[in-house]
Amino acid sequence: MTGPRTLLLLALALLLAGCGDVAAPQGRWEGFSQSAKWLVAVRLQVDKGNVIHATALSVSVEGVALPKRVELTAKIKERLIDQWPMAVEGEIDFKDNVITKAGGYAPLFVYDPKSRAMTFNFYAGGRLTEKVKLYPVRQFAAR
Repeated sequence: MTGPRTLLLLALALLLAGCGDVAAPQGRWEGFSQSAKWLVAVRLQVDKGNVIHATALSVSVEGVALPKRVELTAKIKERLIDQWPMAVEGEIDFKDNVITKAGGYAPLFVYDPKSRAMTFNFYAGGRLTEKVKLYPVRQFAAR
């Protein structure tokens, strides 16, 4: 016979199991995107303990002529390499293949287990503006 105390302990155990941290996939990802309005370059490293190092650079290119866009593309990719040693480190939550800032709610990265790719959600002016596909890499690009 199951008593009220046993049911309470079972309910508490189930609740705690549902609240446990889920480990984000560890690794490195890198990506670049260009659209009519933006150039976005991103690097992400996920370490044990749901800690990330990330850097993202963006340039608004709305109305910029092609030769200048090509120049800016080269610059943003070079700066991404230069900025990596100063990459922001932070704790994250990982649930349903979505990475958010610890305690946050806006999806920063979305993981695709099948391809092992990440998608970076780029927000400008408080709005989701671009989705940048990041691909897994063993080593980040260098000059």
